[in-house]
Amino acid sequence: NVTNVVVTCTTTTYTIGGSVSGLAAGNSVVLQYNGGNDLSVGADGAFTFSTSIADGATFTVTVLTQPTAPNQTCVVTNGSGNVGGANVVTVVVTCTTSTYLVGGSVSGLDVGASVSLQNNGGDTLVRSSDGVFAFLTPLIDESAYAVTISAQPAAVFDQTCQVQLGSGTVAGSNVTTVQVLCQDNQIFGNGFE
Repeated sequence: NVTNVVVTCTTTTYTIGGSVSGLAAGNSVVLQYNGGNDLSVGADGAFTFSTSIADGATFTVTVLTQPTAPNQTCVVTNGSGNVGGANVVTVVVTCTTSTYLVGGSVSGLDVGASVSLQNNGGDTLVRSSDGVFAFLTPLIDESAYAVTISAQPAAVFDQTCQVQLGSGTVAGSNVTTVQVLCQDNQIFGNGFE
């Protein structure tokens, strides 16, 4: 009788992958599945984890580290399920760049007066009192801003406003440091300001 025949069975394994979109140039996102198998993705397109998984096993893909230059938020869809006899290629990672508001404060504006501000030549904002302000249109992280005065207070108020700290680059948070300083024009009896 032959009794030394050995039959060895192995479960077929498959890879987990999908695609990344919206990643900013030079940025990278670190993905993982089932709490490990870290994978750094540095450009839009297809990705595949290097470690395969047994047929029928469950998987969950998550973002371990979000992109930071500029700040982005990446969201996983179709990121969990069971392997069903084929490589998983349907995981979708969508990244969007974080946006922030540009603003600051107005001081010295006379009661009843108003000043018109613009950011980057548009997004006009009219302020009619002292206090904090923010432009309505947010800017993406690491973009430039330049706050200017598009219309001074009406001549009847005899005021001039100036912008200080009005330009720079958004750096991972709302800009709150722009200062709009308004003051009365000093007219002396000799006609000179």
